[in-house]
Order: sequence, then C-alpha cells, then structure tokens
Amino acid sequence: MAQDKTLVGLDIGTSWTRCVIGTISRDGQLMIESISERPSEGMKSGTIVNIEQTLKVINSVVSDAELQAGTEVSSVILGIGGDHIKGIQSSGVVGIQSRDQEIKREDIRRSIDVARARDLPQDTEILHTLVQDFQVDSRAGIKDPIDMLGHRLDTRVLLVTGSSSICQNLRKCVQKAGLQVQRIVLQTLSDSEVVLGGDEKEMGALVIDIGAGMTNAIAYVGGAPVYAGAIPLGGDNVTGDIAYMLQLPRSAAESIKIADGCCHTPSVRDDEMIVTPAVGGKPSIRLPRKELAKLIEPRMAEIFSMLSAELEKNGVSGTFGAGVVLVGGGALLSGATELAAEIFRMPARIGFPEAINGLDRLYIDPRYSTVLGLLKLEAKKYKEASSMQGSSKEKNGIGAKVKGLFEKLF
Repeated sequence: MAQDKTLVGLDIGTSWTRCVIGTISRDGQLMIESISERPSEGMKSGTIVNIEQTLKVINSVVSDAELQAGTEVSSVILGIGGDHIKGIQSSGVVGIQSRDQEIKREDIRRSIDVARARDLPQDTEILHTLVQDFQVDSRAGIKDPIDMLGHRLDTRVLLVTGSSSICQNLRKCVQKAGLQVQRIVLQTLSDSEVVLGGDEKEMGALVIDIGAGMTNAIAYVGGAPVYAGAIPLGGDNVTGDIAYMLQLPRSAAESIKIADGCCHTPSVRDDEMIVTPAVGGKPSIRLPRKELAKLIEPRMAEIFSMLSAELEKNGVSGTFGAGVVLVGGGALLSGATELAAEIFRMPARIGFPEAINGLDRLYIDPRYSTVLGLLKLEAKKYKEASSMQGSSKEKNGIGAKVKGLFEKLF
C-alpha cells in the first residue's frame, strides 16, 4: 500500500459538494477508499458567490472523506462546469522539418502549440486541449501520425476554455482549505469516462449532466469530443416552477419533484393522484399527477431544446450512434429519458457509473459520475504514462505515443 498513489476528486456543485479518495496501484488498478458529500453553500449556478461558506463545506467534506479512508490528503483534482465553459474548434498547421520527412513527436507538439496560440476573450483560460485527429498532407482522419511520411501536419483540436476569474476563485477556495489544486477537469469529460465505453465514443454520443443550477454537455464523434458547453438552466428551475404554480416553499416543491415528478406527460396514467403537503396553515391539495407533469415538462423540454440548438449552432448535428446519456441528479427525474429521446430524436438512457474496485453499489448512481470520473481519468493517465515504454499503438483512439504528449495539455 505504501507504493500506491493517492488520488482525490472534488466536485463542488450548486446543490451538493462531493469528495472521493482513491488509490492507484503500481499496475494501474484504481481502488475507491471513501466517498463523502455535503449540501453545498455559497454556490449559485455552479459559481462561488460566498467563498467562506463554500470553504466551510469543502473543509467538512474533505475531512469526512479523510476520516473514512484513514489518511490525510494534500491535493485534489477539481471538477468544473457552468455556462462560462466553451468548446472552441481550432487547428494548427506546421511543415515537417526532418530531412527524411518523417513526422516526430516534436512536430505534433509544434502543431498543437499553433492550435493553442489563438486570440481568446479576456478573462479566459484554456483548461483542456483535446485532440480530435490529424491530417498529413491530403490524408485526413489520422489518429496517430508519428513515423508517417509527409510535408505538412494539421492537428485538429477542441480547446475547452473557462472563465479565469471563476477558476481562480475555485483555486483560492480550495487553497484556503489547505489543499493544492492538482488539476481542473471539465465535469462532463469526467462523466464520460465512467458512463461511456470507447466504442460508444467512436459511434458518437451526447452526454448531458443535468445539475441543480446548470446543464452541462459534451458530444463525441469518431472517438473525440467535438462540443463542450452548458445551458444556464437545471433542476432548480423545475423546482421553482413547481413552487410558483402550486404556491409552495421551495423545500416542499423539491420533495414533490423527487417523489412524484415526471417530465413526460404521456408516461403518466390518468388515474394517478398526488397529495401536496400542508404548509404554513395552507391545507394539502390532491391533484392528478399528470397535472404536475404538465408543470414540469415545459422546463425540461426547454433545457433539451436549448441544448439541441447550441449543438446545431456549433455545427454538431445529426444522430449520435450511441444516443443520449443523461447523468446528474436531473437524470433521475421520471420521464427524462423519454423526453430526451423525443427532442433529440435518438435513443436516450441514464448513465450509471461503471463498477470500480471498492465502490459501494450505493454510489453506482448518475449523481456520482463526475466525482468518480475525476479519479478514473487520473488513474487512466497514470496507467498510460506507466506503460509508455510498452506498446506504442492502441487499437482505438489516439496512439499511446501521441497520448504521452498531452499529459500537461489535458
């Protein structure tokens, strides 16, 4: 165990803050040691609005995870999302400098540098440089160009950017808790690692993380991300609609949403009835569950429709072979998959995280996909780095040699 590497994932969401501690053995096996969660404070729409309140929650959730795991931690991998996240298509073209015209690692490095060297808006930083594919002269769609012959190399990437000030506030809050931020990782990238297989990424898939204050999404085509972004609406908006229309406190509306809510009216039987709680002297109300569904469905349809429009605006349209995968707390809302399938016109399913050594079945739940994915991604990077001296090619995706170039970029 002394040789195992400790990994810590921290997901600070609008409604919940979660921490997971795991260890990765020398042979790359990930083991979950503990998971802790607390209701978030000082957060709004995925952004810190009160550092002291958020700090208090971070201290509590990390301390609890440390106690369960029987260890102390010093750094975390931090998940991030929100409508400040943008996915920008870019490319970098360079000439091959070697006398024999053979493409080397340095050529790829130079082309990626060119792709990253573009003007960005103020208050913007690059979080990830996600390689999509390469073109060597007129040959497009190449996954690993190392050792190929050519005169010109074109690398296509998706630059995932975020607000520098929002990222700095997150870093500052974590550092005030006595922890270093090892890496900031896009939440939906983490989600994808535990709910999608490599074949599904190749076929094309759309992962939608429906949180309380925000709905984040990432789209894959041909094994690589082609879109990353967010819609500034989430489960809290649904709760607000219920509270307003039924004249209930938000806490009561949230309970009704979880217990009886449905966002696909045709899925509700006509004879189903619900009873609202009696609150503040106001008597309880008995009403058809279908009426509640009619309150909820328009907001969820708005979220999916806005996302569909965003994809089309970014040139990502058509059908994804692996369909739509829903994660986050909103994925558990009854009727969500049926409504998503109708709006996106393709199959939809709930994304349950894959089993990991040491993971209690309780956490094989779409609400934990981000925090578990943070560790799975880091473990994958660790394993790839350890095996770099082995086989230089992989059957799927970017070759191992190429992956080694992106350790810092990712």
